[in-house]
Amino acid sequence: MGFFDFLVPKPPPIEELVRDRWGPSKNGTFFDAHLGWEGFFEHNVAWRVGTSWFESWFQGIEHRLGLSLGRRLAHAAAESYEFQVSNPASLGILGIRKIRGKIPSGRDISSWSGTILEWQTQGLGRFKMLDDSEEIRIIVERPASGPICSGIIASAWEKSTGKRHRFRWSENKGGGLLITLAQDDTEIPSPKPTNPNWNWKHTDMLGDSDIDELWKDFRMDSPGDWSIMGERKMFLHRDLFLRFEDYCIPYVDDIKEGRSEDYTWEALDDKRSEWWTAAADSARERFVAEGHHVLVRDPSDWVGVARRHLSYHGLGGIDSTARTDEHGGVRLGFTSVFHPAIASGVLLGCWERAHGRNGRASVSYEEGLVTLELRASREIAS
Repeated sequence: MGFFDFLVPKPPPIEELVRDRWGPSKNGTFFDAHLGWEGFFEHNVAWRVGTSWFESWFQGIEHRLGLSLGRRLAHAAAESYEFQVSNPASLGILGIRKIRGKIPSGRDISSWSGTILEWQTQGLGRFKMLDDSEEIRIIVERPASGPICSGIIASAWEKSTGKRHRFRWSENKGGGLLITLAQDDTEIPSPKPTNPNWNWKHTDMLGDSDIDELWKDFRMDSPGDWSIMGERKMFLHRDLFLRFEDYCIPYVDDIKEGRSEDYTWEALDDKRSEWWTAAADSARERFVAEGHHVLVRDPSDWVGVARRHLSYHGLGGIDSTARTDEHGGVRLGFTSVFHPAIASGVLLGCWERAHGRNGRASVSYEEGLVTLELRASREIAS
């Protein structure tokens, strides 16, 4: 220990770094402070999702569409990461990434200090080099999602070397992930920004006491692997999610399974409507399977229901409710939403848990803000 070592500040605890990075707003969303406030509503929004919840939801959408979508998710992750590190609008205040550190540079991935910190605070796992030869092999320990981690690693490697690479991945029974990359001279255009077709209301951050509640029972289980209330979590950028949707759309060909008749989406073409339906119905099924107790006596109770089951995860919030019939029908006005399909599926699951029967969800827009109507799936005689 050097004589002046006491002058070197100790790094903050990982919990503090995680909390500093992901800022919860009053409108029920999280934003990534590493990307700054500029462009916040374009790509900084993120969903705090349980890794097992996301995997189950992902399998559900594959089942409903009859498609294998892992490759689409991986490429969406790679493209989203490339956009973040390449687009000046994502550099944050004064063009400096807050806390982020250097963009990946060089072939020694153990020196990617900023990227390593990002993985830890995002809950993605940790990575290390296995082989740097003609084929590059990188191992990810405790990966949050095989496709997402593979895509981000591939994009980071391309950024660090300045060359395009093909990549593939495999997962072993022990939970490890092996990513193999090989240089590829194919010309690929730089990603364009995503553009959601809904608006939201700008609000401030939550107060300290409300923020504390969102991080109650946080525990770091291992580097890049942390949990809340015993459930492993990760943060998923909305930009990545929208790119995943766009990668899937050309391959969508009808709903193969699930309750396609119980969802209506305003102003969507057939393929996107089917994708949203599959995404919503998978979220509904996942929520109902968890067995939450949902009590609704009055339409105003939906504000609290949304706060608990949407805002807590960064999926959005509502600020207006109205009864539409005497059998539980309700119209909900959103202040913000991560994605209408996920939020609608979760709230339809809440409605079905509260009323004990199948429901129906219909999304429309008022001045660009999302409005969700929930009602019984079948007409009930008065």
